[in-house]
Order: sequence, then structure tokens, then C-alpha cells
Amino acid sequence: MPERSGHPVLFEHYPDLSERLDWISLGALPTPIQRLSELGIENLWIKRDDLSSSVYGGNKVRKLEFILAAAKRRKGKRVITFGGIGTNHGLATAIFCHQLGMACTLLLFWQPVTQHVQSNLRLFHNFQANMVYTKTLWRAVLRYYLLERIKHPRAYYVFAGGSNAVGTVGFVDAALELKKQVAHGEMPEPAAIICPLGSGGTMAGLSLGCRIGGLGTRVIGVRVSASHLGPFPACTPGTVMKLMQATYGFLKKRCPTIPAMSMDTPLIVENYLGEGYGFPTEEGTKAYRFVKEKANIVLEPTYTAKTFAAVMDYCRSPQKSTGPVLYWHTYNAVDLSGLAESVDDQALPKPLRKFVTETPLAV
Repeated sequence: MPERSGHPVLFEHYPDLSERLDWISLGALPTPIQRLSELGIENLWIKRDDLSSSVYGGNKVRKLEFILAAAKRRKGKRVITFGGIGTNHGLATAIFCHQLGMACTLLLFWQPVTQHVQSNLRLFHNFQANMVYTKTLWRAVLRYYLLERIKHPRAYYVFAGGSNAVGTVGFVDAALELKKQVAHGEMPEPAAIICPLGSGGTMAGLSLGCRIGGLGTRVIGVRVSASHLGPFPACTPGTVMKLMQATYGFLKKRCPTIPAMSMDTPLIVENYLGEGYGFPTEEGTKAYRFVKEKANIVLEPTYTAKTFAAVMDYCRSPQKSTGPVLYWHTYNAVDLSGLAESVDDQALPKPLRKFVTETPLAV
């Protein structure tokens, strides 16, 4: 593993960006690549973004390195974002805001209650997040765009999942990090990268980064949330493409030497969502148990277990799998269970206490 350079690989390719992009070091990067031959699949590797930080790993660290740097430059003392009651993005934001001395407000809507959700709720409190339960996603969105901006006009607002152009830059950089690791012989150039697709930032950034870096890799997103919210597209090829274009424009504006490029229509795998966002699936549960037993890697039910079920099907299908496959692991490997267990449930906001006492769904 090459030593951490101390700055994003993106800045090595385009030095002008180091002076025109806000960035703060939060992660233990680059994250390792590991072959998963113990699963009986010879062409499968894993990118261990679960090890992206010793504080709290997962895919959000890369986004927050750019997002929280931008917030600090604008002298924002509070960051406001939204997500489900078990949001990993919300937890990562709360943890790193706490570390940087910034306040964090989480607008939370209902999702199915699992042990993972209960743990995250307790950890929100542990890291001093201000939790506001809105019940529904629609109310969270309305509050995010209207009420909170009236109450906190100087706060820094972060879209769900950290998936705006600023955050997505973190995964453009991640693709260039991968290219460097391929050059060092840590794995062959992947024919495909498979990642969860929720708010879109991971897939959009990796797709754009592969194009910028000249990799011939195809990025495949496994949809783990609803494609539409009523009539509005939320998790579709069009929404991912829009985020890719916005991120490209954001970078191009700051560095005109980034070349013009065409962008392929994003490839999304369906049929692994199950009943909906956050609901465990039978295929995901099997994947969770299989990977834990064989490789001692932990998945979770909302994103990664469903995605890995798709990964195994893809790798075992001769029509689809024609070269090296890289599963991009987006969960957190840091054990925070002790902190979660130390929280007094009565300290949580009253509307949220019921979720930590009800019987969770089995995974």
C-alpha cells in the first residue's frame, strides 16, 4: 500500500484545484483493496472504505473532507442535513462536526427499525447532534428547504447522503486513488465497480472519476431506495447523470484544464430493494451471514447487504462477469457499540425514544 500523500490524488492530477477547492483531512486514505477468493469467487475484490477512518469509517468520510472544509471556510458554525432515523450519513456528519467543534442538526424521517438503526439513534445523542423527528421524508425535505433556513440562515446545508457536487468530488478523488492502486499492482484494472445507490454521490463520483482518470471501468449501482418520490425522480439514471454533470461543471469551473468528456448513461441494477428503503431482504440477510462467516467483513441491511447480494449474483453470471469485479464497501468497520450502549435512552428526544425500545426487525 502506498503511503498517504497528505492530500487528495485529484490535486496531483490537477494542482490548480489544491488552491481552489476547500479540503480538510479526516480519513485514513488510501483504503486497502482485498481479494475475496475465500468466498469462492476468483474475480472479486473489495475496496475497504469501511476502514476509511479510525473514528468512523465508510463512504461518507470522503465526502465530508470537502463538505466540512467548505462549511468552515464560510464560517458556518452549524451543519444541517437530513436522512432516515438510522442514517449513516447523519452519524458521520455528527461525529466529524463534533470533532471540529461545529453544531449538527439532523432532520430525521421514519425507516424500518433494526438494531443498526437503534444503535445510530443512540450515537446521534452521544455525539451531541440536535435531532428533529419529522416523521416523513416529505416533511424533512420541506423543513430542510424552508423552516430551517429561516431559523438558521447562516448554517451550512448538506443534502441527504452528502450527495451534492461538493461531496461527490470525494468520490472523483476515490476513483483516482483506485487508479493509483491499480498502477501499484494491488489489483488488475476492474471491468466493473459495484456500489450501493441511494442518494447517488458514490456512484456519480466514481463514474466521473473513472472517466477523468482514463479507466475503462464500468460503475454499476445497486438501487437501495425508491426510484421516485411521488412524481419526482430520486434514484434513477437521470438523477445520477445530473449529479455527474453538476460535479463535472463544479470542477471544470475551478480548473479549465480538465478535458471535455462524454458520460455514459449510468447502469443501475434493480430487484434488490425488497419492500423498500431500510427493510431487510432474504437475499441481503444471506449475503450478510455469508460474508461475515467467510471473510469476517460486516455488512448492514439498508445498503451493503442488498448490494452484496447483487455482487454475488453478478459474479456468478457468466453473461455479466467477464473480468475483475470490485465491490466498493461503504459501511463503517469501527466498533461504536460500547458508546451506543452507554447512552441513556431517556436522554433521546421524546418522539424518538420509542424506536430504541421496540423489538427490531431481524437481519
